[in-house]
Amino acid sequence: MLAVTPAFAKGSVDLTASPGTVRVGHSIHITGHGDSDAVQYAKLCAQERAGTHGAWHTVACGRIVEIAAQDAKVDAKTKAGHRGVVQFRGVLYGVDGPRGGHPHADITTSARTVHVR
Repeated sequence: MLAVTPAFAKGSVDLTASPGTVRVGHSIHITGHGDSDAVQYAKLCAQERAGTHGAWHTVACGRIVEIAAQDAKVDAKTKAGHRGVVQFRGVLYGVDGPRGGHPHADITTSARTVHVR
């Protein structure tokens, strides 16, 4: 008798935003990398939102890579515009080919919080 188990795609994305506390007008450095065996071509984007609720907006995206050859990466800096909390997350998008086309979110990280004084 054969046992049939479901297949699950594996992958991971890591995103950091530093420093954890910053003054208004200073830079926040966002870096991330990730991969997934559910997609052939992918790009990693960093997104931000003011506060802890509301819409996410893309800060920057890395270049499209073939996942079998290397991880997708993003490396960006943004300025803290106002006091309070800013959150960042990473989104790994699968795309149709090496030039892009029809992105779909594959993996999304949890939010990373930066406090702005």
